[in-house]
Amino acid sequence: MKITNKTLMLNIEHNVQVGHNGAIEATLVHTAFIYRSEKTKNVECDLDFADVINVKFMGISIEEGYEGIKKFKEGMITLGIDVNKIFDEKASQLITDEEVEKIKEMYTFVC
Repeated sequence: MKITNKTLMLNIEHNVQVGHNGAIEATLVHTAFIYRSEKTKNVECDLDFADVINVKFMGISIEEGYEGIKKFKEGMITLGIDVNKIFDEKASQLITDEEVEKIKEMYTFVC
């Protein structure tokens, strides 16, 4: 066996409140893939907004899992609220360039 490359995968969770007066509480999960580029030899970090868990609406827990979240989102759409858009916008604001640099430093320490 020959290991030719190493990738560090991290899940990063942020507890957020979104919507009118923070009516929706949730944990947004990003997955970070950190690796050394074979071409440039630089440490790179790819971030993906991966999941939404622990959702509450006005303090009431929403059923976990794909079906529970899907049902919640469909119900909100009938009220004219695009929860996907709200979560996507919030997720895009959560991880800064400075944090990405810290994540890359972790790779050099661990790998």
